[in-house]
Amino acid sequence: MRESRPMPAHRDEPQPMPPAPRPYVFNDAGWTLLGERGVDGRMDADRIDISQKQGKFNKITVVVLDSDLEMVDFRVQFVSGKSFNPEVKQVFNEGTRTRIIDLPNTDPMRLIEFKYKNLPGGGKARVQVWAR
Repeated sequence: MRESRPMPAHRDEPQPMPPAPRPYVFNDAGWTLLGERGVDGRMDADRIDISQKQGKFNKITVVVLDSDLEMVDFRVQFVSGKSFNPEVKQVFNEGTRTRIIDLPNTDPMRLIEFKYKNLPGGGKARVQVWAR
């Protein structure tokens, strides 16, 4: 006796939609949020001032939410006056983050400055900077 097989769906019948991808959630265990900024317009520059009460950190990462963006420049300035420009100039898709960036200086951070822009056709991206 032959097993009956289900009939293949007819081409004109609507197919079920695949489930939407789950939104990216950064696992922040062990990380401290230094700040969050929204990209206002095509090109924007922002800075995050870092309180010494937040502590000293030796690693940072940047998380991009809500839309794609292009990171144009990124600079960390330390209390000592030294600065560090990690290479993060690239396009980030919504829900992605930079690699974990090792800070070269043991001095506390004073501020982080960045320049970025929304990509055409997208919404307004948000950028979070995390440290540990």
